[in-house]
Amino acid sequence: MTRPTTPRQLALAALDALERREGYADAALDGLLGRHPELAPRDRALVSQLVYGVLRWRGRLDAHLARAASRPLAKIHARLLQVLRLGAYQLLYLDRIGRHAAVHETVELARASKLGHTTGFVNAVLRRVADAGPDLPLPEDPAERLALTYSCPGWLTAQWLAEHGPEGAEALCRSAATVPPLWLRVDRGRDEALAELRAGGWAAEAGAFAPEAVWAGASAGDPRAIPLVARGAAVVQDQASQLVAHLVAPGPGARVLDACAAPGLKATHLVALEPSCRITALDVHPHRVRRIEELAARLGLSGVTAEAADARGYRAAEPFDAVLVDAPCSGLGVLGRTPEAKWRRGPEELAAFPPLQLALLANLADAVRPGGLLVYSTCTTVRAENQAVVEALLADRPDFTLEPPPPGRLSWDGLVTPAGYLCTFGRAGGEGPRALDGFFGARLRRRPG
Repeated sequence: MTRPTTPRQLALAALDALERREGYADAALDGLLGRHPELAPRDRALVSQLVYGVLRWRGRLDAHLARAASRPLAKIHARLLQVLRLGAYQLLYLDRIGRHAAVHETVELARASKLGHTTGFVNAVLRRVADAGPDLPLPEDPAERLALTYSCPGWLTAQWLAEHGPEGAEALCRSAATVPPLWLRVDRGRDEALAELRAGGWAAEAGAFAPEAVWAGASAGDPRAIPLVARGAAVVQDQASQLVAHLVAPGPGARVLDACAAPGLKATHLVALEPSCRITALDVHPHRVRRIEELAARLGLSGVTAEAADARGYRAAEPFDAVLVDAPCSGLGVLGRTPEAKWRRGPEELAAFPPLQLALLANLADAVRPGGLLVYSTCTTVRAENQAVVEALLADRPDFTLEPPPPGRLSWDGLVTPAGYLCTFGRAGGEGPRALDGFFGARLRRRPG
């Protein structure tokens, strides 16, 4: 393909890169659009809508294409398949783009992508997709039905059904297929921030759970351009993610280790909650350490010290009052924000996370002082990465016990399981100020002495 210049060409370039597992959608779009400052805001929005729409609905789009194509999708060239997905998405999900325009623009996209010999095939397939309409016959099997309805991989819907039951699984599937709202964290002056946002045309409301959370509705454009964010009075962070710092609840003067800290959202939140505490924020990659430092500086917070270190082998010079392990995970609780992960993850990849998570916890447990706190959190929904990891640590470390979240500035009603775990994905599918990504958290107290 020649250097992409139109919104559809740019969307195809982003999808091609993501198919090669080159980064995540937000970063890919950020870099791609940054190289094209000449694009009008409307065209930039269309690029993002096309990329996220195809990623979010890829499974269902492929079902439509499989019904319309004259050969199996597995035998269609990867780029041509992306072209067809872009066309099918416009036909089925974008009302403002008419049938003729959607087909014509997709044929031209194939031509511009050095796929001119396929234009007849593209035209025929998309016309059949349009003629057949948006409905698809649904399978009887519950996991397959959910997979097709909400465009999720079948292995994932089967796992959610097994662990969360029919209602819980459907809520998680619906959440993964929904365009997520924009959330801000406003550490000081939330009422004033709400007034400013509303004056700027945002339908802003206070979050229902996290006391610093501001729901700003559907995201339009770059949230970094919002004046509150640009001047460091707010940071983009989901409401569920904001609950993790409250799970730690650092006391005055506390020394806290944030072991997997980049980009620094939770580290800066901890300091904002208790300005006298001191945070040591780790990340294994130096460039991500710089992101932590930049965020702390932009927010005007001086209590964060960032270091490049691998938390699996980290040795503390002296123990900490609290250690937060916001562990690498499969990210199945935030698929609405990272729809590309639906098609990258598989059962084999998920199996690699629990050993890593347990290794982190086992090493960092020694960094907690007697009587101190170890907090484990993830943004995933599967027991193997959540409760099972905590139970494995407790079986090996009888000097730690699970305790419920602390009373304080928020109510944990409906967010905590009877055992004492934070599980926001029990509320998956909430709307407006009650919307939550899927987070898990455990608060482990080391026995004194």
